[in-house]
Amino acid sequence: MHIAIVHGYFLGDSGSAIYTRELAHEFTRQGHEVTLVCQEQHSEAYQFIDHVYDLKGGNREPEAVIERSRLHEGSCRLVRPDIGRRLLTYVAGPFPPFEARPIQDAPDDWIETYIAANIEAMTAAFDLWPPDFVVANHAVLQPFLVQKALDGKAGIPYVVTIHGSELNFTVKHDPRMVPYMVEALGGAGAIATLSESSRDELLELAGRCGLEIEDRTTILPPGVDTRLFTTADDRDDALGTVSPAIDPLLDDVAVFAGRLLWTKGLQHVIAALPLILGKRSRFQLIVVGEGPMRAALEKLVMALGSGDIVKARELAASEPELRTVPEFGPLIPEFSESDELSYIEGARELGRRIHFTGHLSHEQLAPLFAAADISLAPSIFPEAFGLVSIEALAAGALPVATYQSGLRTPLDVVAGEFSEPVFRELAPGVELTRALAASVISILENNPTREMGFREKLHSIAERNFSWATVARGYIELCR
Repeated sequence: MHIAIVHGYFLGDSGSAIYTRELAHEFTRQGHEVTLVCQEQHSEAYQFIDHVYDLKGGNREPEAVIERSRLHEGSCRLVRPDIGRRLLTYVAGPFPPFEARPIQDAPDDWIETYIAANIEAMTAAFDLWPPDFVVANHAVLQPFLVQKALDGKAGIPYVVTIHGSELNFTVKHDPRMVPYMVEALGGAGAIATLSESSRDELLELAGRCGLEIEDRTTILPPGVDTRLFTTADDRDDALGTVSPAIDPLLDDVAVFAGRLLWTKGLQHVIAALPLILGKRSRFQLIVVGEGPMRAALEKLVMALGSGDIVKARELAASEPELRTVPEFGPLIPEFSESDELSYIEGARELGRRIHFTGHLSHEQLAPLFAAADISLAPSIFPEAFGLVSIEALAAGALPVATYQSGLRTPLDVVAGEFSEPVFRELAPGVELTRALAASVISILENNPTREMGFREKLHSIAERNFSWATVARGYIELCR
């Protein structure tokens, strides 16, 4: 089959990017021809992409940029529309070489220009390489662009994949986007969400907009590449490849991987570390990723590391990137006098126990997870799915995450396998900083995370429950 996937962004900077990349890769493994429409600037990092085209001449003329041999039976061509310098996103952040701005903050003329350029590009791409069906990512704006580009091309269905950020950051906050969502979802042959909670959220929002889509909405959770994310024999080697500053001799290794945004809850991890170090003195945290939160986190680490809890609380109150939500309590708890002294003592170690690596490729992240005892995903905002959790699980690390929205799915699998309620304890309503410390300590004390047999069991759980091959077949079935 010839399958078009429209993403619009990069292939390595977010959960939706990873989903898109791995789905395209799996389609090529299964022998399909894929046209991947996005703005990835470093396609050389993805060997399954065998051709790259830039659209020129008003998005009508394809210019071949890269041609190489196929990696699999199928093929994948990357097509980059010419959208000028401006890229519309859902959250703020750097997207070089573009001047990026969240859609909800963009003026009307930016949106109109962006829509016109993309419709021209997709129309040309679908004319040049006619698809049997199209996968359009996000509720806005990609499905609307696909719908317009397919106008007049009878018999080509499109499926919309809902990832969550577009709803929570954009559609719910920008009334301009509602008509685009309603029109595009109304014309979709099917709509895929990543989890049950994501499906419920979408149906509730669609209902408020007068859109009836329940009978066309299904759940297709992400998969994991279990060939890449697998166990490793030598943790020391894996850690050494990431940073020479990381001490491979310390007993406990926790990894956070993702965009550094306040919604990800990493500020609660930093605040919980002094409590964890009081019980697990040989614990270290590796933070993988970039984002607007990093500077604020480093300020928090410095304040806590100096023993100045007053300053740390002032930072928590004044820094937007350290904000919290009422459902998960204060960032830094109140302590008795003796407990505060103990907390300060643990906090003085933070500078040596936290390592910021910046962005890592998936090829670099996989061995890091294979060296970790646990992964951390303490999001305080709804997430479509816990993709990082299943990647860590496949590499032999136990996932620790807030038990809410799409993050619940991997946690339910692990909790069911081990009959341990601790994996479901970080639900809204807990005081997250204290509860996170307690959960991490309990999980590390009660599970043999360094034993190869245990880690191989975690890998087999991921392989059995999460597979990109199953996801890819699910899309094909939807379009039949």
